[in-house]
Amino acid sequence: MHKSLWRLLGYARPHAAVLGAAFVCMAVLGLCTGAYAYLMGPALRFLLSGGERGFGGEQSVPWLADLPREASLWGFPVVVVTVGVVKGVAYLGQFFFMGLFAQKTVADLRRELFVRLTSLSPAQLARERMGDLLSRFSADVQAVEVAAMYTVGSYLRDSLQIVVLAGVALSLSPLLGGLMLCVLPLAALPASRLTRKALRGTREGQLQLGHLAGQLQEGLGGMRTIQAFNGQAAELERFSSHARSHEEAMVRAAWARGGVPGLMEVLAAAALAGALAYAAATQAMDPASLLSFLTAVVLVYQPVKDLGRVTQFAMQAGAAGERLFALLDLRHPVEDAPGATEAPALKHGLVLEGVGFSYGERRALEGLTVELPVGQVVALVGPSGGGKSTITQLLLRFERPSEGRLLLDGVDADRYMAESVRAKFALVTQEPLLFSGSVRENLSLARPDATREELEAAARVANAHEFIQALPEGYDTRVGERGAKLSGGQRQRLCIARAVLSRAPVLVLDEATSSLDPESEREVQAALARVLPGRTALVIAHRLSTVVSADRICVVEAGRVVEQGRHEELLARGGPYAALWALQAGAERGAA
Repeated sequence: MHKSLWRLLGYARPHAAVLGAAFVCMAVLGLCTGAYAYLMGPALRFLLSGGERGFGGEQSVPWLADLPREASLWGFPVVVVTVGVVKGVAYLGQFFFMGLFAQKTVADLRRELFVRLTSLSPAQLARERMGDLLSRFSADVQAVEVAAMYTVGSYLRDSLQIVVLAGVALSLSPLLGGLMLCVLPLAALPASRLTRKALRGTREGQLQLGHLAGQLQEGLGGMRTIQAFNGQAAELERFSSHARSHEEAMVRAAWARGGVPGLMEVLAAAALAGALAYAAATQAMDPASLLSFLTAVVLVYQPVKDLGRVTQFAMQAGAAGERLFALLDLRHPVEDAPGATEAPALKHGLVLEGVGFSYGERRALEGLTVELPVGQVVALVGPSGGGKSTITQLLLRFERPSEGRLLLDGVDADRYMAESVRAKFALVTQEPLLFSGSVRENLSLARPDATREELEAAARVANAHEFIQALPEGYDTRVGERGAKLSGGQRQRLCIARAVLSRAPVLVLDEATSSLDPESEREVQAALARVLPGRTALVIAHRLSTVVSADRICVVEAGRVVEQGRHEELLARGGPYAALWALQAGAERGAA
């Protein structure tokens, strides 16, 4: 936990000036608190004497000591009010500056988290539960925000107040002040044990909160399936199990956290009782000095208790920091090599040469070679699980091959920056991904600077302009979350239009029509018929009828290219492709 707290403090360095301003306000606040304690004795003397000798004696306010009675009657209240005003302004200042400090610090953390999340590969994100990622971005970051707002400020402010009040107590009675300070270390050992118990409970509670968020996200996404199988009871049991674990962990942490201020309360009462007994027995202090001393003793234990109370925020931030840094420390599997340069324009083509790749212990590709010449459409077909989609992951530099290499015009892609290689591709996947904005905003994702004419031209090429024009607000129509207001074919044609607008030299279609109904598939196929001629494209397809016009068809089985050629050539050979063709043709005749 301590490592994560130190790393979190690193986000505070750029905002040291704001923290410094808060510290000045806290110093003034601490001095004013000490002044209150010191003035309690003169206040008692002022009351008992009717202002006649309110500022004389051993404990006095120097510049008021010699004032006549008439002046002292208003002078002392002015001092008290002035201290109160200064303390109030200082408190407001430290609260404002600590709030500003917390927001600036957490904004930096959120920004870095977002950058890290968007820089990870799809495979890395797939290994994480989406709900747990969202929990880290919300609940864990909020824990850091609360700690930055209250814990840092409390540690600075309360530590200053303890020093000032201890100084007041020592100046009034070195013996009693020393005894009072000796009591504080007695709480260190039990408080440390309670803190460790609270940390364990807090860490477990935040882990279970991530599980709860993950299950909620999965449940909402799969509600049709859950209700279709009447699985609500089973889902509730799973949810209840995680909820119980979260509740038990947080209750344990609450018991441990509550023990620290309780312990300090007992010690404060013991110290106060001891000071009273000693003062009564020895008569070593006059009543005014004793009152100021007891006020300092009472006040000094309040910031001590506050420190124990806000330690829980530090513990929560430490546990949250561990989870956040586990995410921030992830690195993309394809990082730029030192000296990597921008990938030049593609002139001849791409080659995956002798490529091997594994998902854990499962071998996905084995010595695979695929060529994609400029200006040609190459199709990858074959049974599910053969490695076709893995090829796109390697081409787009989402993953690095364990053997072999990716060549751009004969040059190893490792010599180029991964982002510049990725810019050569426009990807259209099986599930059309749209965002909840307008049609225009979704298309502009490919090129934010595209003009209206360029947007419409890309939509016409993708056979999408007519249906867009028919929408209530045309290109400004909002499509809903994940394009829910559009049909499957319309969503996919928008994705194709976006790919066309990007002007990327290579178009990758990864099962772009496999999840569509026949009507939508015809619409998308018509769009592709206008897009593909003359383009460099890699088409991954399940339905062989969609790739009969490809320049070359590669049949991928068990991570290898087992045969390749044009449609007619492969049928004439009577090999794996011909067998797949006959199988699909028979299935289609049976369905008809």
